[in-house]
Amino acid sequence: MTTNAPWQLSRRALIAGGLGIAATSLLAGCDTVTRSTDVTAINKAVALPDYVPWTGGPEPVLPKTSALMPSAFRKIPSSLVPTAKVPGDGSTLHGSVPTNSPVPPAKGSNPYWQGLDKRMGVDLDLTITPNADWGNKFATQVAGDTLGDVFTVFGTFSYLPQFLEAKAQNLTEYLSGSGIREWPYLANLPTASWKGTVFSGGIYGVPVPRGPLTTGVLHRRQDLFEELGVDPSFGSLDEFTALCREVTDQNKNRWALGSVPTNILASMLGVPNQWDEQGGKLTHMYEVDAYQDMLEVSRKLLADGLVHPDSVTAYNGKVWFVQGSAVMLQDSYSAIPGLLQQAEPGSGFAMTMAPFVGPAGAKPKPWLGDPNNAITALAAASEDRIRTVLDVLNWCASPFGTEAWMFRKFGIEGRDFEYRDGAPVLTKTGNSETALGEFPLQYFTECPLPLFYSGFPGMTDTVYESLASWLDDGITNPTYGLYSPTNSTKGPAVGTYATNAINDVLLGRAPVSSWKGVVREWRRRGGDAMRREFEEASAARAGS
Repeated sequence: MTTNAPWQLSRRALIAGGLGIAATSLLAGCDTVTRSTDVTAINKAVALPDYVPWTGGPEPVLPKTSALMPSAFRKIPSSLVPTAKVPGDGSTLHGSVPTNSPVPPAKGSNPYWQGLDKRMGVDLDLTITPNADWGNKFATQVAGDTLGDVFTVFGTFSYLPQFLEAKAQNLTEYLSGSGIREWPYLANLPTASWKGTVFSGGIYGVPVPRGPLTTGVLHRRQDLFEELGVDPSFGSLDEFTALCREVTDQNKNRWALGSVPTNILASMLGVPNQWDEQGGKLTHMYEVDAYQDMLEVSRKLLADGLVHPDSVTAYNGKVWFVQGSAVMLQDSYSAIPGLLQQAEPGSGFAMTMAPFVGPAGAKPKPWLGDPNNAITALAAASEDRIRTVLDVLNWCASPFGTEAWMFRKFGIEGRDFEYRDGAPVLTKTGNSETALGEFPLQYFTECPLPLFYSGFPGMTDTVYESLASWLDDGITNPTYGLYSPTNSTKGPAVGTYATNAINDVLLGRAPVSSWKGVVREWRRRGGDAMRREFEEASAARAGS
């Protein structure tokens, strides 16, 4: 969520609005709805699953400088760890998942999907929905009770805890504490990710982890900087602005930035990651003076023509970056494989990441991305059925270095991929059948993302060095994993109000000085209530 430009509504916020009506209708007769404002009960803690790092695969090629550092690899190991067993029982497993990639061919014409069935031991029946349509589709499935056995759940929609209590299996007895050890690949998922699955004193899902790679960073077209003879480094806000001016040439369809780089500016100006917590009290980023400073800098970048002119109305930053019309792009670390894949072979495309810069020379404290993309819920079922589904999810979380991971990402050798210079590369068929290597099975769950870029071994070192420079200084959103009823029910509308006001400032329709009045209204419409509830939720989680 933190990779968006200041004026962009997150996809999850849009989803939240579409699901509110469906969730409210579904739960109208459920006892759990009576607890919809019981912040303490909803945020009651539970013993999280033990964290047991998996050690059965290849050794990372670079040291773990931080507990948050992903394992780093430059190549596929010559010997893969075999799958211990086929996890399924031959039954049909219905699932509902979103996708960011093109929807893959149906199973009947997709040997890769058929191979998944064989390896997983199930008849995998997926309802796959493009992200743009996910909110409406999910709402329809909720209303029709057709979500299936396993379904992706994003973190913000109305009555989320009550929805999960009514429709999902409480997994606490299976996964809490040492129980997780029955599923070693799930036990390999970090503790921070499990925090996003806890509601009403229970574990109601399995993480879809992304770890620190969700963090927004400033990607640079290193090849273009070299072609222009420009040093891409900067050590202050003024130097950054000067750099943007130096590389922008509108006559050549080239702009410095694909969008206003919120995360980069936040680090430079000391803006908190959504909320700042001090002594149990919360202050929202909108309320600090540094946020207004960030609006002024953002407004000026746009007014001076240093940002792609379509960034507000028709954002397509990844394409602009690959094509060269945006020399720098703020996006997550997890976007790197897709950017590399989009680049034209032989074009000389080369990318690096700009170091974060702190305010007035102070140590930078970047916004650390949320640990999960989403969570996956299981429909309530018998104990045998739940254990079978968890076996399947455990297979889905098999890490880098296993046969299962290799098949999930690359499919069938000679059909979906071929080796080039020792690295697996997807074919045209493979791109289609595996959904660009991101088959939506990854929204069931996934292993902690490694630093591995097939065919680009040097990128592993580039990303590793970037992460190592700041990872232990990154600041988290202190409300992650906590539930505020006001944020759930009013958050999308309040967010739209703030976003519209931000747009007005950035596009010159309102002065930056109007922001203080916006903040007062934001507080009145729900900001203060969210603050109180998150503070109560934090106390409940800590004191349980």
